[in-house]
Amino acid sequence: MKLSLDINTDYEVTTLSDLPKLKIVMESLNMKINKSEIARQMNVDRRTVEKYLNGFKPSVNRKKQSKIDPYYDLIKDLLSEECEQKFFYKRVLWQYLKDNHGLNCAYSTFRTYIRKHDSFNNYFKKGRQKSTPVGTTRFETKPGCQA
Repeated sequence: MKLSLDINTDYEVTTLSDLPKLKIVMESLNMKINKSEIARQMNVDRRTVEKYLNGFKPSVNRKKQSKIDPYYDLIKDLLSEECEQKFFYKRVLWQYLKDNHGLNCAYSTFRTYIRKHDSFNNYFKKGRQKSTPVGTTRFETKPGCQA
């Protein structure tokens, strides 16, 4: 019995997640994987390559919607130049939204949301006044003239 196999030997590994597939192919051909060479080509440590060859899968971060996203347009309108009411502090804006518009989130969550949106964050940064150094004027007299 003669068995001929047509095996494609060109296998391209572009990311670390491709390594488990490479391992299956190499094991089926009874070949060893040069982990150090793969690590050099991918600019990672050889132990990282070994970890992914053993089936490691990184945790996936969920992209969930913020509780404050439905209020984006309202916040944008409140912080615009056309709005008569001015908010000097984030806490005041948060309390206003909470009392009048039913916002249900913690203040720390609100601060983070404002910080992530540059237009909102710049609104509060420009309102800060720069402190001027306060000093006293020095008054010098000749010795014995003023006691």
